[in-house]
Amino acid sequence: MKKYLLTKLIAIFLLAVTITSCDAILDQEEIDFGKGPVLTTFTKTETEVNIIKDVANTPRDFSFEISYSGGKNVALNKDVTVTIATKSTSEAKEGKEFELPVKTFTIPAGKTSATATIKILTAGLVPFDFKDIVLEITDSSESIAEKNTITITVKALGANSLAGRYEILTGSYWRIGAQSNFATSGGGIRVIEALSETLYKHKDYVGGFSGNDWYFTVDANDKVTVLTKDPFTGNPILLNGVAAMTCETNSASLTNAGCGSSNVVTRTNDRHDVIKLTVGYNAAAPREFYEEIRRLE
Repeated sequence: MKKYLLTKLIAIFLLAVTITSCDAILDQEEIDFGKGPVLTTFTKTETEVNIIKDVANTPRDFSFEISYSGGKNVALNKDVTVTIATKSTSEAKEGKEFELPVKTFTIPAGKTSATATIKILTAGLVPFDFKDIVLEITDSSESIAEKNTITITVKALGANSLAGRYEILTGSYWRIGAQSNFATSGGGIRVIEALSETLYKHKDYVGGFSGNDWYFTVDANDKVTVLTKDPFTGNPILLNGVAAMTCETNSASLTNAGCGSSNVVTRTNDRHDVIKLTVGYNAAAPREFYEEIRRLE
């Protein structure tokens, strides 16, 4: 009986020691959690800027953010200085296609980011000869992140280009005839990307459905033709997984979306051009989309 009690007491003692040790390990992990190095980097590592050429070849400022993270994931109570430079792999050359007038920046105490600016020199840019500016962080009063570069793709465009960000003026969707509105989806903004003088990509959205890229062309008379095939691969363009239909291919199935008055560009003197677009899918049970969008920038 005594031997049994002794064995039981030893087991209880060992269990208590094990629990205490585990608690100590957990406490240590809790104390150490979130105390890694402070790493400076670019807030975005890839971005792009559209440059619409004008007669005066006006230089264009472009801004981006430098920031830091790590430590306790809170703003430091001291300034952080960061120095940037043009990386040797940059296709666009400093002094020819852009200038970096200020190279050392201060992230103030209590803040986690600062704004840097480059000046893009437009005189030497050729429309649709896109070039990358690559900058890197070369010095910092804190540690530097492994990913310490930013690539800025400079997209030089012709004077008549329709590329840019657009606000939705009208956005209507018909599902087998039942109408709804998508004007506020995606923040009420649509992005049109120029791929050539006449070819454009409508990025990410069809109506209020994201994840759908589609293409259109614009002729000399500002008539829009929505494409049913990818202009690069020749594959059918799928909208929500179904082959696209257009006013040219299925006008009888797009009776609500106004083929007769749509697919046209109205240009303005202040470049706030307006585009009217009609597209759809599923001719047997039509999904129709009509949008009127106006360029913001």
